[in-house]
Amino acid sequence: MPKDRPTASGADHRLCGKGGALLGRSRKHSHQGSTACWSKTLVDGRCDWKRIAAAVADRRFVLFLVIAGATAREAAAESQPSVSQPSGHAERSDDSRMVRVAFQQDGRRSLEVVGKVLVRAADGGILLVGRDGRLWTVLPRQLLREEPTRQPFRPLTRDELGRQLKRDLQRQFPDRPFQVRLTRHHVVCSNAGSNYTRWCAALFERLYEAFRTHWRTRALRLAEPEFPLPAIILANRQQFARFAADVGAEAGTVQGYYSIPTNRMVLCDLTGDSELTSNRATADIARQLARTPGNVATIIHEATHQIAFNCGMHTRFADNPLWLTEGMAMYFETPDLRSRSGWRTIGQPNPFRLPRFLEFAARRRGSDSLRTLIATDDRFRSPETAEDAYAEAWALTFFLIKQRRRQYVRYLACVAAKPRLVADSPEQRVKDFQRQFGSDWQRLDRDFLEFVRRLRP
Repeated sequence: MPKDRPTASGADHRLCGKGGALLGRSRKHSHQGSTACWSKTLVDGRCDWKRIAAAVADRRFVLFLVIAGATAREAAAESQPSVSQPSGHAERSDDSRMVRVAFQQDGRRSLEVVGKVLVRAADGGILLVGRDGRLWTVLPRQLLREEPTRQPFRPLTRDELGRQLKRDLQRQFPDRPFQVRLTRHHVVCSNAGSNYTRWCAALFERLYEAFRTHWRTRALRLAEPEFPLPAIILANRQQFARFAADVGAEAGTVQGYYSIPTNRMVLCDLTGDSELTSNRATADIARQLARTPGNVATIIHEATHQIAFNCGMHTRFADNPLWLTEGMAMYFETPDLRSRSGWRTIGQPNPFRLPRFLEFAARRRGSDSLRTLIATDDRFRSPETAEDAYAEAWALTFFLIKQRRRQYVRYLACVAAKPRLVADSPEQRVKDFQRQFGSDWQRLDRDFLEFVRRLRP
């Protein structure tokens, strides 16, 4: 394991990952972290760093914190009323200078990170972002020293990030050499086959351009990523499971995930034979993967999370409803493997989610289903209700984008105004939703069901 991989204070135990749920497979506990972790530690706007440490150190938590965006937050700030902050509240830091922070990790060794302070708590705790985009929560008792510099914060370049990833991964998996492939926005470090790596890198970049174009034509302005987007592709399931072990044992059963603290997307070679893919043409790889569209959807889902977190739509370590963020990723996860440019399948009915939702609506769905989906993330955390919650999150997102687009874009901006490390109450979530879509839940539910029932996979 690379020496600089975070454990407790580094918060590597939170991720967005959906691979195991795509085809209806049960993933016990994989939903149970969610924003509940933050709602337990950050109550009524207060920042309790001791409870954050306990939650972060608990390897049972696999968080799906998919959250609000910095650019959109600034754009919406003028419309937000000012509120008085509790004494324990974590304040956003506007200092853009680099600092050198030394802190104790796991109570055993010290670590030094050069980065920028994003949030500073009244009790002295900080949320720090490193030059590689990794987030670190440093508790007051862990902080050894903080030294300001005169230099403005500067992220690593793609070349610098590529060298760092290769060094760290080669140290962890010395038996197979890693290669680095750079695209305009991504840094892909892989020990899988070279052609598979090339195919994935091209897919990431196509999705990035399609994502931005889709929202630009719908009046939502997105920022360029501050950091290069890191992706790790491992040669086989065994290496993937080993690498994913620090987010909980269940992570080894999924096809991929996006880690919120590290900002990394982690995947494995879905062709099942990295030796063959080294000699196989990219067209052959695409044909093979087209036979398992659920696995390809996993790649797209995680890549969408990463893009959304880095272009100003979501912000890491802020509170954002899971139905919104997971719905966004599922909206884009219909793959287009035939086109080498563009992405013609964005906005098509999701062949995995639509049948599940229609079956749920016919047999188990209650009259208050929309309200419960929006008010809390509880349904995503229970193995008994998670699949239905994901299906309904996709269906609601699809309906709102197609039928209530302007209100939906305003709602994105509203949620994007949320600060880091502060959890909303269920009442506040409902209020935010009603501000854009109205308070007539019965009518909204009727329109929603009528629309979705007319769709065909």
